[in-house]
Amino acid sequence: MKSKYSTILLGVLAIIAVGLIGSYYWNIQSQPAESNLQNVALSSTIKGCAETDKSMTTRTVGEGNEQEPKIEVIGNEVKYSRAINHLCCRKVEIQKETSGSTINIFEVWSGLGCRCICFSEIEATVSNIPSGSYIVNAYMTGTEPVLNGTKIVEGPMNKTMVITKNINI
Repeated sequence: MKSKYSTILLGVLAIIAVGLIGSYYWNIQSQPAESNLQNVALSSTIKGCAETDKSMTTRTVGEGNEQEPKIEVIGNEVKYSRAINHLCCRKVEIQKETSGSTINIFEVWSGLGCRCICFSEIEATVSNIPSGSYIVNAYMTGTEPVLNGTKIVEGPMNKTMVITKNINI
């Protein structure tokens, strides 16, 4: 009788051991390594008022059809896009930052602005992302026009989240 229970106990322990080992290796393989994100590349396109040509903003007046921010996965790339009406004479540059399994995309705004509203389309693509699960965040940051006494100057803009999304590559 003892040998029957011993055999069953050994079988159960073996199954548990195999399950624990398998679970450990599954977790290691499904989590992207931080160093893998160091090789991701960023490309961006800005169309409209906020685009720059030799660091000079344009002053093209006119509103367009705003589009809600989107984060899309296309193969091993993440595409962020939106279309907005904003203060004229402002420019935007796109930057990225990666940490662990988080990809942050920043719209970095600058310029004093002019007394008109214009339209821009913003698009950023992060490519060469290894397989895994990630959190993608898009933020607005930079500077903004503020009144200092009787003069308008550039002051720091609070970092504002535009959109966040959990993705799988």
